[in-house]
Amino acid sequence: MAARRTIVTEAWQKLTTRERVIVIITLLSVLSAFLFQFPYTRLVKLVDAREVKITAAEKDIADLTVQIADLTRRAAAGPAISAGWELSDQKSVVLFLEDVSGEARRNGVNLVSVYPAQQVDKEKYHEVSVNLDLKGRYRELAGYFKSLEKLSKLVSVRKIRMESCPDSSSVCAAQVEAVTYVAK
Repeated sequence: MAARRTIVTEAWQKLTTRERVIVIITLLSVLSAFLFQFPYTRLVKLVDAREVKITAAEKDIADLTVQIADLTRRAAAGPAISAGWELSDQKSVVLFLEDVSGEARRNGVNLVSVYPAQQVDKEKYHEVSVNLDLKGRYRELAGYFKSLEKLSKLVSVRKIRMESCPDSSSVCAAQVEAVTYVAK
């Protein structure tokens, strides 16, 4: 350790005043760069993490806003509804279509077309089929199908046909047959 100190001292004494000033300025520049860079990098990472949290919170807010609107609509419609799935009545078939299209918007899926397929009369209820043509990224479509199962109305997805769109490599087209059940 002492040998190193003597080497550094001798090297320092051999430098001219001009060289000493240059070394000191260089060392101060490097030190200030380190003192600036480390806190700055940490703050950038912190800001990025908070932006991700804000984006997630905004999505949660949008979902909760839709749930509030749905609960308000239900409260105005009549008495308290059970927490589970329920059969639709004739009026709520239109609300079912609104729910399906609302879920598509929230999940970033384009609802290209909606058209009724058939209504099958069962013993205690009617099955109302609706064909949906959708476009979106694979993960968005998967999220959309997952959100359909969370709807208050009982919805079954019978047929799903997916294919890639020739105009875009990252977008899929899907044809879906969704069925809701209407009380007699």
